[in-house]
Amino acid sequence: MRSDQGDDEKLDGETVVRVSVAKRQWERTFDAISESLMILDEDYVIRRANLALADELGTAIQRVVGRRCFDVRSQSPQALVGATGRPCDGCPVADAQHARAAKDGEVRSKNGRTLMLRAFPLLDEEVPLTVCSYHDVTEEREMTRQLASGEKLAAIGRLAGGVAHEINNPLGGILAFAQILQREDVTPEERRDYLGEIERSALRCKAIVESLLRFSRQAPQIKRRVLSLNDVVRDAVRLTGQRQSARADVRVRLDLETDLASVLGDANQLLQVVVNLIGNAFDSVVGAGEIEIATAGCEGNVNLRIADSGSGIASEHMPSLFDPFFTTKEEGKGAGLGLAVSYAIVQEHGGRITAQNRSTGGAEFLVTLPRSPATVDG
Repeated sequence: MRSDQGDDEKLDGETVVRVSVAKRQWERTFDAISESLMILDEDYVIRRANLALADELGTAIQRVVGRRCFDVRSQSPQALVGATGRPCDGCPVADAQHARAAKDGEVRSKNGRTLMLRAFPLLDEEVPLTVCSYHDVTEEREMTRQLASGEKLAAIGRLAGGVAHEINNPLGGILAFAQILQREDVTPEERRDYLGEIERSALRCKAIVESLLRFSRQAPQIKRRVLSLNDVVRDAVRLTGQRQSARADVRVRLDLETDLASVLGDANQLLQVVVNLIGNAFDSVVGAGEIEIATAGCEGNVNLRIADSGSGIASEHMPSLFDPFFTTKEEGKGAGLGLAVSYAIVQEHGGRITAQNRSTGGAEFLVTLPRSPATVDG
């Protein structure tokens, strides 16, 4: 009897020691975390805080525990906006406690710092508790802003350079032929030819400007209607018939889904997208090959796939594929606006356009548009 009792006391003593060691390890781990941490009850009273929080608030940890978090904050150099007798503006603790799930919030200090606050409720506690962690993201936000600003300036620079290059050539032609026409020895036939060149150059400038307006979404809003994407594809194939006649070695294969759901859009704009993609497919195929144009419905959307058997897209070109004035074509064979304008048009229609290389060779463009509530025959 006494032996059993001694064994029980020995086991209890070992348990106490293990619990004590685990408690010290947990406390040291809690204090070793570099982010500010605290555990709150349902009245925002701090039950436990780590050393990082005390250092941030500029006070001893003994003066933090047992007080409401927003009261401690309001009396510190790191006071937050709204931290006077009430939860700070943007605090997610109440939402986390109500939803019984982790919530994030953004709070700002009165000295201009931005903090991300994450609230995580402890659901298995008898008394509702919430773990809160602070993370200062001021420098991260500023770096992101500077990067975005730099990328925007770089894009504007590329755009301006492309516009200058594309418009400079036809303007040079207009100027040259206008100077020739000022001569007295120009024949009527030459005058007609020169005026024709001026007109063509001016129309090229006009087309570039119109494409830029569409890309920047400054063009007048087009009234949309319910239409069949299959009809748009058939019209585009007819419009590119001349390319098909000139490239008899390239087979165009249509695979249009019957009873395809309709889309809400502008037929002319979508026609421009399909013509651009078909034209690019023809340019990609060198020698004999095939272009496949297919439509299909998928999870509330309507998909258009245009694939070719060409050489595919170089991996280094993928990130710039839809940038304005980016082109891999030879000088004078493309302004690099086709895909950029197509991208803008598809986005305006609430869809998306992506490109990838095919495992069998060649490239594939996928246009996804939301289906209209109404349907039309395919």
